[in-house]
Amino acid sequence: MSNQLKSSPLIGILGGTFDPVHQGHLACGRYVLEHCQLDQLQFMPCHLPPHRASPGVSAKQRAAMVELAIANEPKMQLQPLELNRDSPSYTADSLALLKQRMPASTLAFVIGMDSLCYFKQWHNWQQILMLSHLIVCQRPGYSGQQGDAPALLAEFGAAVETLHQAEHGSIIELNNPDFAASATAIRAALAKNQQNITAVAPPVLNYIKQHRLYQS
Repeated sequence: MSNQLKSSPLIGILGGTFDPVHQGHLACGRYVLEHCQLDQLQFMPCHLPPHRASPGVSAKQRAAMVELAIANEPKMQLQPLELNRDSPSYTADSLALLKQRMPASTLAFVIGMDSLCYFKQWHNWQQILMLSHLIVCQRPGYSGQQGDAPALLAEFGAAVETLHQAEHGSIIELNNPDFAASATAIRAALAKNQQNITAVAPPVLNYIKQHRLYQS
């Protein structure tokens, strides 16, 4: 059994609004790929209801920006699963669908420490750990000593190697640097028509300007 699990592809899933995708997302993705030795990392933009989405920015455009950002990252892919829905998607349901589509793969869902601190409030959080591992990246202002994190790490915390030895159920806490970039700040800068926004990859910035996105 262990040999079979070790040979199965290890696929990371990075969820988010990606509104817009920025250099912090890419730096986080590269770090997770390297330190966890993933075979692939899939960016999975979540569905945003109209009242929460940025005005004038569609799900299709957010997906297009992700594809532009990761075009030169051979181990990164767009996972459009949640974008095709008309209602918000629960992570547990999305992972169940992905597991159906990739039954031979081991899944690892990537979240921030801010999410782990409130993880027991997520819909069917136990099912998430029955379908995948959790990879937790550090976020400024949050620690493994807050909220739900201590109990979860005590019960499910494991070393990185576990990702390659078990099919699901482990929480891996990474010691990553701060990937300083804020989509909120980027949107504010774009609304002011600032030109030199280095937190966004040039192809993405060109797309934003071409389609006049995030303009007030």
